[in-house]
Parts: sequence; structure tokens; C-alpha cells
Amino acid sequence: MKIRTDILKIAKELHTWVGISAGILLFICFFAGGLTMFQHDLSRWATPPQQRLASIEPSQFNQLITQAHAAYPDSVSSFQINIDSKEYHHAPMMWQAARKDADQGAFDTAQNSMLATLTTDGQLQVQQENRSNLGWLIEQLHETGGIPGMLGHHTIGVYVMGGVALLYFLAIMTGLVVLLPTLVKDYFAIRKGKNKKRFWLDTHNVVGISSLPFHVIICVTVVVFAFHDVFYGAIGKLIYADRPMFERRAAVELAEPHPQLDIDHILQRLKQQAPDYQVTSIRFTQVDQPSKATAFAALYNPNQMLRGDNFDYLIFNPYQTTPYNTSTLNAFNGNLDKLLNSMFSLHFGNFGGDFTRWIYLILGMGGAFLFYSGNILWIESRVKRQKNPQLAAPTQRKDVRFVASLTVGACLGSMFAIFTAMLLGRWGLVFMPHLSSMNHLLLYSYYVLFVGCLIYSFCIGAARALPHLLLAIVIVLTLIPFTSLCAYLFPHIGLWSTTGSLWWIDLMALIFAALFLRFYQQAKGRAQHAAKGSLWSV
Repeated sequence: MKIRTDILKIAKELHTWVGISAGILLFICFFAGGLTMFQHDLSRWATPPQQRLASIEPSQFNQLITQAHAAYPDSVSSFQINIDSKEYHHAPMMWQAARKDADQGAFDTAQNSMLATLTTDGQLQVQQENRSNLGWLIEQLHETGGIPGMLGHHTIGVYVMGGVALLYFLAIMTGLVVLLPTLVKDYFAIRKGKNKKRFWLDTHNVVGISSLPFHVIICVTVVVFAFHDVFYGAIGKLIYADRPMFERRAAVELAEPHPQLDIDHILQRLKQQAPDYQVTSIRFTQVDQPSKATAFAALYNPNQMLRGDNFDYLIFNPYQTTPYNTSTLNAFNGNLDKLLNSMFSLHFGNFGGDFTRWIYLILGMGGAFLFYSGNILWIESRVKRQKNPQLAAPTQRKDVRFVASLTVGACLGSMFAIFTAMLLGRWGLVFMPHLSSMNHLLLYSYYVLFVGCLIYSFCIGAARALPHLLLAIVIVLTLIPFTSLCAYLFPHIGLWSTTGSLWWIDLMALIFAALFLRFYQQAKGRAQHAAKGSLWSV
């Protein structure tokens, strides 16, 4: 396919500068996004056994709720029950303790909740726990690129990533234009040799073209997620004028003036009306005002396109005797709603069970490599090389040295900080047994380590920082399964070993450690053999 030279030149320049402008944030989002496919598993893996209360049979929920309401008035109005939830695995019942009015709108990093269950003899057991939510931290990094701060009810990073996604779409389209003339010839041609620029270009092209549909879906849905309030506001002004776009649900007329909440009956009705779905949790609000009460039931079906990250949902009054409205479930949607649900589901990768999750993990890691390789390609294209050894070593441009240090420090620093947070999630209570907030430890440790890696990279240069950070990642990843081994051999020190189906996390840490060890060996060898004056020479 032939394209005019001037168009190719413009597309190449746009692709280059847009990629460099957005590449670092996109790397963090994609790497964390790949891990979020198993965020709930990671949270369970990082949760100490003492933070989990025993599960109960579905027939015991009525008894549990009655006892909790009698002993804790805070639970009467709003609470949640967890039947088989990956996210809320800590206890069968949970609610938020009363907070001061000044704190009602605060961002609750500690995520303190009251957790309740029944003992084997039917007695109420309640404790206030600080949920160890490693998956939540990774999800925040995926949504915001690590940019902290709040703007309204959204984090600032969400809006920033919405703008970055627009640049991301431009980079995809211009990259496609640049590659079209040689697509057939260069698609799977990965040429190794002394020309590092050619190698990075080939791998960048292969990964980009192979995952093109995935990247288009991701960037379009990110824009919608980031600016949906703006879209809704514009549609509301254009179509609805002064009328509200979403009508508040009217109070339900009940047959009995003082009905009793019956969980068994609700679960039975959900099973009858949505037989292909599995109820994972139900959140109740205003249950002390029956006509205004609301139940939000999260349901899961691996064969459906789900609206939430891991659930579809039903909203109903828990006291109503009429059939529940199932129009929010994908299985009962019309074609337009199915299309909307598919946009959410294609972003979250919540269909097709574990097979899709692993595919999305690979695509997420591939996306991270795409942005890292794009920056490296830009660097390699601008590195000055001295072909005549008799002449003085060249001086590298400041902007090239800056981008190299930024790329190494930010990309490797984010990975090192995430893996270290995983390790601290296991060792935190050993060294700090009276730690009141595990999530504060995870959150602050990430930012301290990330900023530290950035500073380190700029202070000593990308050539020296690259093998050092790669080796640090190898050490941390190796310590993760070593921690489980220590917990098994020395249970008295306060660690806990990986149990059940979560053993694969330790195995994947070992595999990643071996992979990064190979990267470290290559980086170290290149630094030692690079020509004097080279950007990668130490």
C-alpha cells in the first residue's frame, strides 16, 4: 500500500511525540491493568488470616442480621452480606461504623469496616478490621496512572488518563499509517544484531499490530469512563432540558406496613428469576424505611458480558412482593443495552472466566512493553555513536539523557514499587504487629519507592540505574515465594503461607523473577561492552 511521503512524515512525527508524551503513564496503567485481572485474588493472598471471619450457610443470614442489628445500631439502616464474593471475602456481613459528619465525604484509605459472623455455637462475632486491600491499590494505579488527589467524586488521575487516552488513540492511528506501507514485509520480522534500533522497532511493531483491536477498545472506553459525567450533562441539557435525566426510584407500596427482611426468600427469588447467575453479595440501604429500602445484588455469570468489573446487578426493594426487574442483567437486555454492556465488559475482561482473564493479563503486559519499547526506540534513534575510535567520545543530548532516565526510573520503579508492596503486605504485621492501617502502609510504600527509583535513575543515570533496578525487582520477586516457605517452616513468626488456589501467585513471582534476571544479565552485559561515550555505557 502506497502513502504519500508528506503524510507519512506527519504521521511519524505525531506518533513519536504523542507516544513520548503519554508513554510513561500508559505503561503504569497497562502494567497495573494486567494485574487487576486478578486484583481480588491478590487482596485475598495479602489478607492475614486474622482479618477473615468464618463463612456461614445461606440459611444462617437471617439469624446473623437479627443479632447484629440488636447489638449494633449502626448496622440497622445499611449493611452488606457476602455469599460468595471475591472482593468482599473478609466476612459474611459488613457495615461501616458511624463516622463524624466532617469525615463523611473523606477518601477512606484505611477502609475500616465492621465485620460480623456467627460462631459454631450460633453466637455473634464482630470485629473492626482494616481490610488489607492490595488489589485496591493496584486498581487505583490502573485508573489514575499513580496521579494522586481528588477532584469532585473522581480522582484527578482519572481525568488526566481520559486526556491521555485521546493522545493514545491518535498514537494508534498514526502508528498504523506509518506501518501500512511495509506491513506485510515487516509484520513478523524481528531482526536481531548490533542495530538495537531495528530490534526495538520490529518488536514494537509486532506487539502493536497484534493487539491493535484490544488497544482501540481500551482507549475508547477509557475516554467514556473518564468523561461520562460530561457526556451525561451534555445529553441532559440537549434532550432533557430542565427535567432530570434519571428519575429517582419511587417508593414501593408494600402489602404489609411492617414487613420482615427475609434473606432466604430473597435468595430463592433471585435464583428463580436469574437461574444462570450466581449471587455473590447484596448491599442493603434504608432497610429501616421499608417503602424506600433498596437492595443492590451483585451477580456473576462467566458466559455473559457483565456491567461491573466482576458482576452484573439487580436493584430492587427487598420487601417487595412483585417480581424483580431483571432488565439490568445482560441476559435480559435489549440489543442497545447489550452493546453498552459489551463496552464495559470488553474493558474489564470479565467474560469467559479465567481463560479471558489470563489473555487480558498477557495483553496488559504486552501493552506495557509497547509503551516502554516506544520510548527506548525514541532514545535509540537519537543516541550519538562514535564510529571512529580515534576521535573523542560523543556527548549525548540532554533531552535524550532525560527521557532515558525518566523511562528507566518510572517504568521499572512502578514495577518495583508494586512488587515490594506485595511483599510488605505479608511482612508488615510481622515487623509492626500493632499496625492500625495496612492500606496506608501499602499506599505510602508505593509512592516512596516509586519516587525513590525516579530520583535514583536521574542521579546515577539510566545506564547504571537499569541493571540495578532490574536486580532489585528480581530480589523482591524471589522473596515473595520465599516468604510463603518461611511461613510454612516457621509459623510462629506471624507469617501465613499461601493456601488453596492462590499458590499460582507465588509461582508467577518465580517465573517473573527468572524473566527479569535475564533482563538484568542483558542490561549488565550491554553496559560493560558499550562504547565509551554511549548513553548505555557506565
